[in-house]
Amino acid sequence: MSSTPSTSIDEPTTLTNSNTDKNRKDYGANKCLQVLCTRSLLCSASYFGLAYFIQGVTDIASGFVNLPLQTILKDKLQLSPSQMGTFFFSCTVTWSIKPLYGLLSDFVPICGYHRLIYLLMTTMINLCAWVALYFVPIEYNYLLFFCVLAAFSLAFNDVLIDALMISVGRPLALIGTLQAIQQTSAKLAATVSQIPAGILASYSVTNQTTVNSTLKHSNRFHNSNKYIFLIASVCPIILFFATLISVRERRRKLNRNNFAQTWSSLKAIFKYKRFWLITSFLFIYSASPQIKTALFYYQRDVLLFNPFYVSILNTLYNGCGILSALLYLSIFSHYPTKRVLRIAIVMRMFAVASYLFATDGITSICVAIFTGFCSEITNLALLHLAAKSCPKNIEGTLFALFVSCVNFGAATGDWLGSMIYEYLGFIALIIIAIIWIGTTILATCHIGEYGIKSTLDDDDEESDDKYHYYDVTVKSTDIVEDEEFEETDSDRTSKDIIEKVVMI
Repeated sequence: MSSTPSTSIDEPTTLTNSNTDKNRKDYGANKCLQVLCTRSLLCSASYFGLAYFIQGVTDIASGFVNLPLQTILKDKLQLSPSQMGTFFFSCTVTWSIKPLYGLLSDFVPICGYHRLIYLLMTTMINLCAWVALYFVPIEYNYLLFFCVLAAFSLAFNDVLIDALMISVGRPLALIGTLQAIQQTSAKLAATVSQIPAGILASYSVTNQTTVNSTLKHSNRFHNSNKYIFLIASVCPIILFFATLISVRERRRKLNRNNFAQTWSSLKAIFKYKRFWLITSFLFIYSASPQIKTALFYYQRDVLLFNPFYVSILNTLYNGCGILSALLYLSIFSHYPTKRVLRIAIVMRMFAVASYLFATDGITSICVAIFTGFCSEITNLALLHLAAKSCPKNIEGTLFALFVSCVNFGAATGDWLGSMIYEYLGFIALIIIAIIWIGTTILATCHIGEYGIKSTLDDDDEESDDKYHYYDVTVKSTDIVEDEEFEETDSDRTSKDIIEKVVMI
């Protein structure tokens, strides 16, 4: 890599300060047009979209691998709903420690790079995990270990991509737009990969019915399942070369003063009630009982759908999820966060309730379309709120912390939902989920545009419902660097800053 300064994806041409206002005036509220008409932004958005497309294909919980893997666990290894829920919980828990990945990349550069080397390393780990899954026997321990490794590398990679996205989008107020592009790409990948995944899963089930006849059929079942891992291994190769081509990060030495300042800012954030309120809201809402694993068993055992028909339903669901993301991009991304969250919560309640009407093939198609259309609005509203709450220099860590609350909540909710389904049944699961989701709408009364308002804080008049500890870092730096202030004035300024900080 050249050490000469160059335009990088992590420090893009932000249209420069002199041109920012002009460009905003020219493009107005049409942020999509701003992305399309600015070369550097278009390249960055294309890279982010490709990274999330690959993530949508290789995601164990919802991508191309998910349905064949579920079929292996249910039909080959004979796991119960709760056992499968535990398996996927173990895999997705790696997405719940994303703040550790953010801390590592933010504070420990490799050869002067905070993002690039980590991106290449995690991509290669992901490749090794899929190749290993192709060669090892289909046994529970092997599947669990290498699936956890694949999920870990994908989660670490996701943290790095999100950190780059925030650094590009925040100066131009394009975070919501870039997030919508990412989520749309992920949904598109999940959509186009479902039918091929269903074909492979159905082929495996068909061969399993004749597995008793000859050893040849047994080997065919064994190999047809392993093809999914070999196909998935192509994706990290593509991302590896795309990263080499697209990411031009400047080498930076580790500045101990910046390190201490960033760490102090991060520790200060943990003292604020609003930080804990927003993390609690994200976790509790996401931890509502999920029906993903339970729905798979319900469709296979009660409705008697084969894997291919399940893949058709998943395709419709993810396809409508794309429309949902586009709807958020064009309409809801400009609405106040509180209003969007309330609309999304109500939509999710109706979406969950609609599963009560899925009694055959036709009604299941209608339910998949409706629930898919409602799926991404809530997700994007939560992510947008989290991204807007991230200060400079620790955006990778703090955004990862917020998203990890969502991921851990979703993993917990899916495990909880599988347990409820196994012991109480499908209808009880739906009722409990609706009640859980409905109660979270009360928390939106305390949500402002930049975070959660705390009635327990004494500084609400000063904070003006805003969520900018970004100002803490900037103002604190100004105080340290400005030697023209007298000591008394500096002390007074520091006191004013502490009083005016927006507590999350």
